[in-house]
Amino acid sequence: MSISGLHMVLAAGTFFWLVRALLSLSSMAALLWPVKKIAAVVAMIGATIYCIFSGSDVATERSLIMTLVMFGAVLVDRPALSIRNLSIAALIVLARDPEALLGPSFQMSLGAVAAMMALVPLMERKQADGTPATVLERSLRWIGRAMLGLVTTTLVTSIATAPFATYHFQSLNPYGLIGNALALPLVSVVVMPSAVLGVLAYPLDLDRPVWQVMGAAVEQVLAVSAWVGSFSGSTVVVPALSIGALALLSLGLLILTIPASSLRWMALVPAAIGLAFTAAPDRYDIFIDREGAGAAIRGTRGQLALVGRPSDFVTEQWLRADGDARTADDASLRREARCDSAGCVVTATDGRRIAFVQDYAAFEEDCRRANVIFTRLQAPPACRQPFVLDGEALKERGATALRLGPDAIEVTSVRKGREMRAWPDGRSGEAEVAPAQGRQRPVRPVPEQDLPEDEISTGEPD
Repeated sequence: MSISGLHMVLAAGTFFWLVRALLSLSSMAALLWPVKKIAAVVAMIGATIYCIFSGSDVATERSLIMTLVMFGAVLVDRPALSIRNLSIAALIVLARDPEALLGPSFQMSLGAVAAMMALVPLMERKQADGTPATVLERSLRWIGRAMLGLVTTTLVTSIATAPFATYHFQSLNPYGLIGNALALPLVSVVVMPSAVLGVLAYPLDLDRPVWQVMGAAVEQVLAVSAWVGSFSGSTVVVPALSIGALALLSLGLLILTIPASSLRWMALVPAAIGLAFTAAPDRYDIFIDREGAGAAIRGTRGQLALVGRPSDFVTEQWLRADGDARTADDASLRREARCDSAGCVVTATDGRRIAFVQDYAAFEEDCRRANVIFTRLQAPPACRQPFVLDGEALKERGATALRLGPDAIEVTSVRKGREMRAWPDGRSGEAEVAPAQGRQRPVRPVPEQDLPEDEISTGEPD
């Protein structure tokens, strides 16, 4: 569940509960006035004010629309939580912000709410007949229902949002159930009510103790988060899902939530196929940044090796997409690359040689020995044997990823999409060359593009 959505519900729910409880203290108001609808109107106003003061970002506005639709259903005597209301909220969000459909906030929040509507009623334990005799029994039953609801909703939302989290962030949090079980009660019972009470007490200059209580609760929430985050395996980095796997898992979620009959269990078919795809991810062998300043190449050990100087942010995106938990400053990223001042060579898992050229002087040898060459420079027209992506080709394609097959290279780029390039006959790994533009430049060193001395290997230069 997104933090903005959780806070929006808690803020609006606090307004709704307080107004309804206060009006119910008066017998005349409770009998003659539509107390529930009055409380819903106040909650809608309070939620809107909360959205404005919190910055009105996209995620918060999406949460506000869903909350207003829910309380609007209360005003017209319709069930507040239903798949119809969720659909109306989704249509309003997409009408205002169509590109939100492709973002993690829309996908995860809508998926979590839809899954709760479909599965939580099935997972709730039926209440025993009869009323508990003592206050202790009633208290224990209330605590038990609250804990069961918390565990159930956390489990359902974790499962529903896992495909989207894997696709967008390449990470899973297996201990989220423990963290939510410990932190959400503090947020629900102390933090958000204190925020509302503090705002109300501020004009009377009575808000100081309220903020102190709220601050102590927030410190405990942060402490719980840090404690759960310190567990071994608290964050699991996994390979990015393919579009096909994400589409199948999303289809399974839709089939699960839309039908009202037992047809919903047909969702197991696409979900099972999608999970089968996730079990065998199809990873890329080479990631090249948009300017050709560096790349990550899968070496003989099956892990990515770094060449050149891509930014730390880009490097970590490549690693996360590959399901690699290493960071950009990990020394092991440079071990399989043989580098000198003219460039680098990495041997791929299938034995092909991948060359990164930093200096024009390296073209002569790499064009004879390498199977794939990429560079930010302009490759000479005579370099026609390997598959070449030079500065001009990368300018046309943008960031590019390569998958090396036995008979062809799959080239996926930002601007040109997916292409297949066949290896030509005669020499293993040879392929047609990406067209080089312009005339051949003279062979000359380019000192400003050389690698630093600490990256030059002690082995024989290539």
